[in-house]
Amino acid sequence: MKKLLLCGMVLLSTSCADFQQTVGEKMKAVNAALNTNSTSTTGTQTTASVKQSGKITNEQCKTSIGKSRTYFEQILGFKLNESNSSGYTSFSETYNLQISDRKDRFGGNLAICIISIDPQTNKVTTFSMPT
Repeated sequence: MKKLLLCGMVLLSTSCADFQQTVGEKMKAVNAALNTNSTSTTGTQTTASVKQSGKITNEQCKTSIGKSRTYFEQILGFKLNESNSSGYTSFSETYNLQISDRKDRFGGNLAICIISIDPQTNKVTTFSMPT
């Protein structure tokens, strides 16, 4: 009985050590992927500032108040209307726009800029960038 218990303990400790080593290796791989430099420079322009269709930059979001609907339609490459709005009322139209040069709080590429446009003036009245 003691031999059986001893053999079980040896096998159990070996599997735990293998599991710990595997988890440690995977954590290192995830950390390495998260710590890569995503804004490498090529000449005077960074890859993060390259215009991407359907997206705006972090700076364009921050300076959006007072800009017109047509300004954002030119940048995005499509019309802003009730079919692609996240909220549409007689007082404001809200749009969730993806930011090309900013990451979300989980390290993914889903950072958004929420802009509200006054339908009477067609100008941006507020913006927000949730973390």
